[in-house]
Amino acid sequence: MIIERKLKNGIPVFFDKIDEIQSVTIGIFVGTGSKHEKKDEYGVSHLLEHMMFKGTNKRTAKELSEEIDDIGGNINAYTGKETTAYYIQLLSSRLDVGIDILSDMFLNSTFTEENLEKEKKVVIEEINMYEDIPEEKVHDINSIFAISGDQANIVLGSIESVNGINREILVDYFNRKYTPDNMVISLAGNMDIKKVMDMLEDTMGKIEKKETQTNEEFPMTINSGEKILKKDTNQVHLCINTKGISYLDEDRYKYSIIFNILAGNMSSRLFQKIREDRGLAYSIYSYMSNFKEGGLCTIYAGTTSKDYKEVIKIVLEEFDEIKQNSVTEKELERSKNQFLSSMTFGLENSRSRMSRLANSYLSYGKIKTIEKTIEEIENISCKDIKEVANKIFSKEYYSYTILGDVE
Repeated sequence: MIIERKLKNGIPVFFDKIDEIQSVTIGIFVGTGSKHEKKDEYGVSHLLEHMMFKGTNKRTAKELSEEIDDIGGNINAYTGKETTAYYIQLLSSRLDVGIDILSDMFLNSTFTEENLEKEKKVVIEEINMYEDIPEEKVHDINSIFAISGDQANIVLGSIESVNGINREILVDYFNRKYTPDNMVISLAGNMDIKKVMDMLEDTMGKIEKKETQTNEEFPMTINSGEKILKKDTNQVHLCINTKGISYLDEDRYKYSIIFNILAGNMSSRLFQKIREDRGLAYSIYSYMSNFKEGGLCTIYAGTTSKDYKEVIKIVLEEFDEIKQNSVTEKELERSKNQFLSSMTFGLENSRSRMSRLANSYLSYGKIKTIEKTIEEIENISCKDIKEVANKIFSKEYYSYTILGDVE
């Protein structure tokens, strides 16, 4: 059973109580990411995530990590396009330490100039690392080309933008975005809910309630066309895109099933046709970028300068095939089973259960039950798939990003 509480300053707290284990994962999620950054702030969400670990009024960066290691816990964080998350997985008996450390980071981080300059260098090295990995870099290039809107902002930012972030910009962003009306706390595992609420009220409950711009509008359009970036690489890295969907749209699972059938696994159509039958690519897969305002559906292939045009041709043929004839009952059933299995496996992991609660609330303003999701997936028919395919498989939405040694 999912239990919801709320701190006095308005931060919602969700509990997924699992009595049969002796561990717990706690996460604090903030509804902000690269999409929400202004031009002079590109990369600040990710840089701020790093800076949250660099010391507080009570603990140095070393002491933060040592205290977690001393109790056998794991602490981590990540930044996305719309969300930044901090979480700790630890023994239930040491949850008080985890809450103290996480809340200390949110309440007392110092963000010193010295640490900021050091961490900017670390992030710039991270950017340089991705620049040297074309298979990773192509997705950023693709996003910027295929999407018009702040949804295309790169999480890491650029070397120029990161160098331009000073302490004033960082602290201003923190004060604007890390507010009670833009946060959610989620826990999954074995815990005493009353004790946890008391501890959270004494810590996170002290964050000042204030008005923020959480209802900003972010227009978004999907572009068509071709982007070629000539680079001396052994492979050609190829992204083929079409129009995606908002995570708020009731058709979102239908889109997911289509692209799972196309290139979601080793039995998928494109993996079999492009890699197994023709040997035209080593790596081929699909993914969806879903935002509040819309989305992008992408097929990625690592191929050659000789074969990339043939890969595009095969992908477009499969787009048209699904548009004309939908998918088979067997394909649909297999894809449904894969989604249902993935959800079930996630229920066996406290971190996955914790994340599901927080992400569901940030996306939908409520917790969507597993049962409701299963029902929606099981009710999808081949006719539904064909209807959705006719909405998205059209030349007006197709775009191609090609990185490699091509003319």
